[in-house]
Amino acid sequence: MLFLTLVLVVPTVLAIVVAMLFQAVRAALRRAWLRALGMVSCGATAVVLGLAALALMGAVSAAEQGGSGSSPLIPCRIPGQPVERVVDYRINLLPLGFSCVLADGSSYGTDEVPWYLTPLAGGLALLAAGALYAGRNSPRTAEG
Repeated sequence: MLFLTLVLVVPTVLAIVVAMLFQAVRAALRRAWLRALGMVSCGATAVVLGLAALALMGAVSAAEQGGSGSSPLIPCRIPGQPVERVVDYRINLLPLGFSCVLADGSSYGTDEVPWYLTPLAGGLALLAAGALYAGRNSPRTAEG
């Protein structure tokens, strides 16, 4: 009877323990992957926002240059736009961009900051927030 118990019970208990360890390791790896995805997304967001800031700083630097040939503002020289009426510039935060202000108060945007950088940064930030939240709040054991 002891032999039968050892042959049936010990492997069953061992199989259950191995299965529980496997599920725990799998859940921990899932949390680690989600955290890693969140961190990489945070870094990518910072890089995209840095590129947008560099483009914006380049436009502001070009607009602030003085001397001959600086009027109208260099970033505002867009064919088809009333460049002779440009009096100032404006920095837009959402979406991140550079606008030229006309004498009547209206403005038009330039392509100094690429249009896709703001939505890309927003999407990456949402991905990072979701991955970090899911990695932090995922259950401790795997559900299948």
